[in-house]
Amino acid sequence: MIIRVLISALFFLSAFSKLYPIPIYGITKIFEEGQLIPLGFSEDLAPYVSRFIIAVEFFIAFAILQSNYLKKVILPLSITMITVFSLHLSYSIFLGDSENCGCFGELIPMSPLQALIKNIITIGFLAYLYKNTEVNEKNSCSKLSIQFLSILLLMFALLPVQTVGKNKQVSSFSEYVVADMDMNEGKKILCFFDAGCEHCMDAAKSLTTLSDSIDDFPKIHIIFSDSEEDRIPEFFTYAGREYSHQVLPFAKYETDEMDSYLEILTMEYDNPAVIYLDNGNQIRFYEGVGANAFNAEEFKKLFQ
Repeated sequence: MIIRVLISALFFLSAFSKLYPIPIYGITKIFEEGQLIPLGFSEDLAPYVSRFIIAVEFFIAFAILQSNYLKKVILPLSITMITVFSLHLSYSIFLGDSENCGCFGELIPMSPLQALIKNIITIGFLAYLYKNTEVNEKNSCSKLSIQFLSILLLMFALLPVQTVGKNKQVSSFSEYVVADMDMNEGKKILCFFDAGCEHCMDAAKSLTTLSDSIDDFPKIHIIFSDSEEDRIPEFFTYAGREYSHQVLPFAKYETDEMDSYLEILTMEYDNPAVIYLDNGNQIRFYEGVGANAFNAEEFKKLFQ
């Protein structure tokens, strides 16, 4: 049972790491663009394949702890899946690739050789389990199917396929923008800042630095609250550039029909908020100063 728990943890870690550090970033930029598309999958097909593979990994992590079809389906499926990955790793090693293979995303960087060794050891444990596992006479095909379909549907529900850069969608935040630009057309960056917030000022300055170093950097629009409206000129001086912007009342007054900054953002999220949109598709949403705070180095990777 200990070996099964370890194998389960390994598959769970493999699936989870492909969604690290942020699900849409991990699955799109790291897994799809870093692994699947270079393997020959089209940009249209890769989002579906990525979600299917991750669902299978979560499913195996769950199913291997059960006895239902363990010897007939789960163990052979696990061995086959790891063998296919190992063949790809062997080819990468043959080509002289020593970069992160992406097996565990950016959570645990591994070279193709390290990953191949890990896979060989795992296959050994799986083969041992297969040899020493008795066939369960009470297998339930419907139970197994329901488990897999539930995990697969959950993957697509939590991470719906977005046709980034092709079909226009409408961002839920774009309706509040009053500016001479369509936030749902092309690549745009929408920010929610307080002019006197030091973290907001630092985020704006970092965006200026990135825009100077990246060709075709998206246009930026800032929505300020009116709590420190008089400090907006000082804000742009610190940021190093003046951007398209507007001001919303921080709170909604009884006679004010406008949407307030508080209702739009800070009742659910914290300042500073930086939202990267591609044709209205929300690619990345940074907010606050905690784990999801704006990170210039991570953000830069979206354009590499």
